[in-house]
Amino acid sequence: MISYFLFVFVIAFAPSTAIANKKNLGFVDTIKLHGYIDGYGNLRLKNAKFTELPEPLDVKGFLDIQGSEITRLPKELTVSGYLNASHSKITRVPKVDVGGYMNFTSSKVAVLPAGLKVKGDLSLVDTPITALPRRLNVQGNLYLSNTGITSLPPDLRVDGNLYLRGSKVKTIPESVRIGGRIYR
Repeated sequence: MISYFLFVFVIAFAPSTAIANKKNLGFVDTIKLHGYIDGYGNLRLKNAKFTELPEPLDVKGFLDIQGSEITRLPKELTVSGYLNASHSKITRVPKVDVGGYMNFTSSKVAVLPAGLKVKGDLSLVDTPITALPRRLNVQGNLYLSNTGITSLPPDLRVDGNLYLRGSKVKTIPESVRIGGRIYR
């Protein structure tokens, strides 16, 4: 009987590779996020004081970090729903896999990765971004209002509408594919 309890104690409190290896979402990181994940897999960190997220991070629902202190997204990030990082301190966006829209309105985002594919709308309204990456593919609407963007990459693809009001874009290359309307 004592050996059984000793076995359970050793298994319960022995360090696992997930805890020792920061690359895996380990016990310590899960505890940090406890209370922020709902029953649908949504991770709500709106206005949270966290400064970073565990890596890798797989969110089964949406990820809401609006107004948070988070300064960077994990390089290995998968979000089944949407990503709301508006009014956040994010400056760069790695090549992430997000199942819905991405909202960076009024964030600090200045750089997007080349080849980024957005499965919904992409809002960069009121951000310090000055250039869009090559091979940007937006399956919804693209909002560029009040940005410092002056030109569009020739291989830009937007399946929905393109909103340019308040941006410095004067001409649109003929090779750019816009599925909807252009609003200036």
